[in-house]
Amino acid sequence: MKVFRSLVLISFVSFLLLSCRSNQKSKSFILKDIEFVYEGPLYEGSNPAQYVAAIDLKAIFKEDYKEGMTIENAVLKKAEVVPGESGSFGGISALVLSLSADNPDIKMQELAVLNPVDTAASKAVLMPSPKADATGFFGEKQFYVVLDATLAKDMEMGLKFKGNFEFELSYK
Repeated sequence: MKVFRSLVLISFVSFLLLSCRSNQKSKSFILKDIEFVYEGPLYEGSNPAQYVAAIDLKAIFKEDYKEGMTIENAVLKKAEVVPGESGSFGGISALVLSLSADNPDIKMQELAVLNPVDTAASKAVLMPSPKADATGFFGEKQFYVVLDATLAKDMEMGLKFKGNFEFELSYK
């Protein structure tokens, strides 16, 4: 009898879990080789550069695209930045990645940070914020990817960085 009750209970719990399952799917999306240009002279402290990311759900989802689909959740999973011609992060003390949009209802969102920056490294891996929500930005036609480089001191020359940013998009 105990075995029968256990089987009934397991079956019931399994049924509940499967029936409550969402029809949400997810897809990885990478903004690849995004270039950030900082024109010199640059001053100690915060120095932002931006890239305009055009969002076309048809291009992102290809054959999985369906008219009227919506992004239910967008989370930054990985953020990597490499230096340009200089080949180093010399003079950079911190990097902060944020998103911004023209829509005033969507507030600028800080997604990842690296502080301190290893100036000898060939790549900077920023730490995504577990609380950062990029969902609203993927409902826009475009948004701004902002990379803020904090300088330890003034620099006469400009800087260039390239970044790869991987998002996990949940959609219906």
